[in-house]
Amino acid sequence: MADLPMHENFELKKEFFSNGKESSFVIDTKDELDNLFKHIKDKDQESNSATSFIYRGMTEAKYKIYTSAQRLWLTNEMTQWTGKPYLEFIYSLIQTAKDNKLIETIFELYDYNNEERDFPVLSLLQHYGVPTPLMDWTYSHDVAFFFGTDGIKKKERPWKNTIDDYFAIYRIDKRYYSNEILNLQDSPYKIDSIPSFQSYIGFGDDQADRSSNTVFYLSDFEKKGESIGESQGSPKLRIQSDKPLTSVYNQNIIPQKGMFIFNPYTQKPLEEIFNPSPESPNSHLYPFDCFNIHKNLSEYLRRKIDVRYGINTKFIYPKLNDVAEAIKEDAIKGLIPNNDN
Repeated sequence: MADLPMHENFELKKEFFSNGKESSFVIDTKDELDNLFKHIKDKDQESNSATSFIYRGMTEAKYKIYTSAQRLWLTNEMTQWTGKPYLEFIYSLIQTAKDNKLIETIFELYDYNNEERDFPVLSLLQHYGVPTPLMDWTYSHDVAFFFGTDGIKKKERPWKNTIDDYFAIYRIDKRYYSNEILNLQDSPYKIDSIPSFQSYIGFGDDQADRSSNTVFYLSDFEKKGESIGESQGSPKLRIQSDKPLTSVYNQNIIPQKGMFIFNPYTQKPLEEIFNPSPESPNSHLYPFDCFNIHKNLSEYLRRKIDVRYGINTKFIYPKLNDVAEAIKEDAIKGLIPNNDN
């Protein structure tokens, strides 16, 4: 089994990110973290839009930003033995899922035609742990902080490398990218209101294609056209999609304020897509931000977002049976008179 490439140290990692030479790139103290927290909140408010910034939290700063399907493909060296290209493997996964009776019934009830089902099916599979070319991101920095700190494991010293001491929060300002990160519903490869996955077969690794450094995102919180960076004038997220791409059979999307980035490339992690070579037709792509935070601060940050905003495991992963039971118990308790007479 092959090992995935990783960021070996911060000197090498900083070359991939826009703030790599700034003090915000590595956060070591509580004061630095508090300043970062304020900076991120201020930037969100200044944007005057709930959809301009997207975030991702990862418990290890050394990990490159691969999708689960890329990790499966690369670590198992599947190019050598599958007999088909990477995206054709993903397409066969989608077709197999669409043949499932339960999944077929779901999308018939939602009135999706066969081509429109492809990406919603991928979203459903992603939610239930099947490797896909989709990657979880969120419109909420607090949710990203939760995922960055959730389940962090501090290792025994001595460390092999100081980067092992950190987790990471990533931030993309979509307003910078008019052609390189597109709402899937703005895609030139679509057949109907939602493009079919088959339209992307052969797309991802075709370096001759001018779109060879383009990624797409799936969101139920944005209408077609928002990807060009126009301010929507409202700081609140609302479900906008007539035909959901991400929240079909996945209500966790709501508390997580979630969306997906579709990375169509076999080997390129997201940070490398946004660092094209000078000869690339998309050489104007801007690297995005990365904030590497010391793991000793993870418990403080986890409690801060819990106390201030109620972002915790029960909120992020709601169990509606427990919620319903609590509602019933609270209602029954309310029937008891609040006096001792």
